[in-house]
Amino acid sequence: MSNLFIASAALLAIAASSLAFGLRYLFAREYLFYHAQLTGLAWGDIPSHYQAIILGMLKMVGAGLLAFGLALAWLVLPFSRGESWSFWAILSLVSVHGFISIYVTIVLRKINPSAQTNVFASFVGVAVAMTALVIGQF
Repeated sequence: MSNLFIASAALLAIAASSLAFGLRYLFAREYLFYHAQLTGLAWGDIPSHYQAIILGMLKMVGAGLLAFGLALAWLVLPFSRGESWSFWAILSLVSVHGFISIYVTIVLRKINPSAQTNVFASFVGVAVAMTALVIGQF
C-alpha cells in the first residue's frame, strides 16, 4: 500500500467525519449536550426567539462542515494522483477550518472547563490531516 493511498484514505475519513457532523448540526432541533453544559440551561429554558437564533447558527455551522467535507473529499481525487497543487489547496482548507475549530472549542472550554467541547476531536482532525499531507509527499 502506497503512502499516497494511506494519506488519501485518512483525508477521506476526515471528510466523512465532517459530513456526518455537518448533517448532525444541520438537522438539530435543539442544541447538543455540550452546549447545554456551556450555558447551564436546558433547551426548554431558553426563550423561543433565542432558540431560533441558536438553531440558525447551528445550521450555518452544519453547512460549513458540509462544505469543508465536500471540498476535502473532492480535493482528495487530485491529491491521490499526486497533483502538487492539491497539497496546497488541502493545506489551506484544513488550516482555516481546523485551526479556527480548535480555537473556538478551546475558548468555549474556558467558559466552562467541565463542558465536553470537541477540543480533542478538532485537534486530532487537524493533526491527522497534516500528517496525511506529509505522508503523501513521500
